[in-house]
Amino acid sequence: MKLYLLRHASAEDTARSDAARELTKEGKEEARLAGAALAKLGAKPDHIFTSPLVRARQTAEQAGKALKFDGYVEVLAELENGHSADQLLKALKPYSDAKELLLVGHMPDLAGHLAALIGAEDAGNLALGKGSVACVELEQLRAAAGQLKWLMRQKQLAEIAG
Repeated sequence: MKLYLLRHASAEDTARSDAARELTKEGKEEARLAGAALAKLGAKPDHIFTSPLVRARQTAEQAGKALKFDGYVEVLAELENGHSADQLLKALKPYSDAKELLLVGHMPDLAGHLAALIGAEDAGNLALGKGSVACVELEQLRAAAGQLKWLMRQKQLAEIAG
């Protein structure tokens, strides 16, 4: 299985609440580029999951459009900050037969999930910038079972997307 971990793209600084912050024009383009780069890399997610926060949902939707994803984006509360990697893995267990999943979330927990998936002790070196994507391959959907294949920032994704 391949897991793509995508950090939400750039969002407005202020809104009525943190959860309601929307993507900026630049953020919408970042999300589109992430999806377009994933498409060029051959990604074909079976499911796209997102945190319930607006900026993550919008990122997932933009990336999904660029990927020509014909399903619908599913909200997964465990992708919001404050949930452990074990909680996330438990929520993903019903999808363990999928070949590819795209997960859209937030820092710092997204880096923590990435570290847990690959068995790294420190998530500090795995920081994902806004609109960055990491690809992890796993034989089994469990902690420390994955191998980090790549981690790309927006500049690299934009070059691939063309």
